[in-house]
Amino acid sequence: MKNLFLKLFWLDAILELVSPVLFPTCPEIRYATKPLLMILLMGHIAQENPRPALFFTTLFALLGDVLLMLPGDSSLYFQLGLGSFLIMQLSYIRLFTQQASGLAWVPAHARLPLGGVMIYVFLFLAFLSPYLASGMKIPVTLYALALGSMLYFAICLRNQKIVLGAFLFVVSDSVLAFGKFYYSFPMISTVVMSTYIVAQLLLISALCKLQFKK
Repeated sequence: MKNLFLKLFWLDAILELVSPVLFPTCPEIRYATKPLLMILLMGHIAQENPRPALFFTTLFALLGDVLLMLPGDSSLYFQLGLGSFLIMQLSYIRLFTQQASGLAWVPAHARLPLGGVMIYVFLFLAFLSPYLASGMKIPVTLYALALGSMLYFAICLRNQKIVLGAFLFVVSDSVLAFGKFYYSFPMISTVVMSTYIVAQLLLISALCKLQFKK
């Protein structure tokens, strides 16, 4: 029973990834499999470390997942989904900084990665900017800065699972933005979701094992 939610999570993740191939005429399956991912991680949190902050983080991840998969050409759902994920990223940053509260703002081991993260965020935003509608420039910029900050503070912790999870999150969201605003290549959804699924699992499972400072 202890790992039941993680086992169900992996089963749901596999179904989420293979359903477009196995059931191409039934995309509605993802209306169940995608939201269920975060719901199952909430069950894992309830078993391992039922802290309100962890539930808060996954709740906004769930909300973002739902909003981003709603049909229609309106940008409203995307903006609301982006806002939900922004809150989620800020919550991750808060959780990371609680663990790193005794460290300097720029610890020695994170100085070089901080420069790399800043350069990447700047270059990616510069690349995307010509393809963004005027109403999307500020939301995308804010989210990119939050995403880069999340990766930096993850690096500060020197926890391998958290660093890898944060890195995969950056990969997932970068590919998503690339496909949304510039060019969508075949199997892009699989790349986005596979990296996103592993990222969330690594981050949540690692945070569940940490003892948070009050």
